[in-house]
Amino acid sequence: MSDEQDSIISLSDDEDTIEQYKLNLQSEVIRITLEEIEHRVGSGEEISDEEKEKMIEDNLKKVLQNAETSPPPDFHKTLNVYLIILAVVGCVFAFIGYHLSPDSCANDEDTIWEELGVSLFYVSALGVPMNILFCLMSLKNPNLDSKEIFRWTRIHTIAIVICWVIFWEYITQDMFCGCWGVCGMGTGWGG
Repeated sequence: MSDEQDSIISLSDDEDTIEQYKLNLQSEVIRITLEEIEHRVGSGEEISDEEKEKMIEDNLKKVLQNAETSPPPDFHKTLNVYLIILAVVGCVFAFIGYHLSPDSCANDEDTIWEELGVSLFYVSALGVPMNILFCLMSLKNPNLDSKEIFRWTRIHTIAIVICWVIFWEYITQDMFCGCWGVCGMGTGWGG
């Protein structure tokens, strides 16, 4: 297929999705309104046409309000899953690197496993303050489900803490070489 045909198919899929969404919202408004009318008629009330229109408007507002309060973006959940995977893979790589060169204090003695593993873990750990900011921002945005965002923030933070507790020796080994492994080549003391 050409790019033009792909874009036409994509647009028609989007239009179908939008139409289906509209139909779902309309059917929800109709269902709620009919239930309310049945309840009021069942209790012996008479309902004028104006009251029915008012009920439809009110129910439409309710349904649209509920539709606007969406679950957290899939982006946030996916981001946290990737950050957790980064932390675990980083810890495993640091573990492998440590066992390939256990007593290395110089930067030139570090293995690619150790360098990559520690970097991956710290990138994932930087996601914790980022997630806290997401949580705080979601509190002010009524369209986001703060509870779900907070849940994923906790899951990611707990994963980081568990990885740190299990693999702390492998992640921090260069920190205890005198100059945290950055003073110079050879001994780690600038020599």
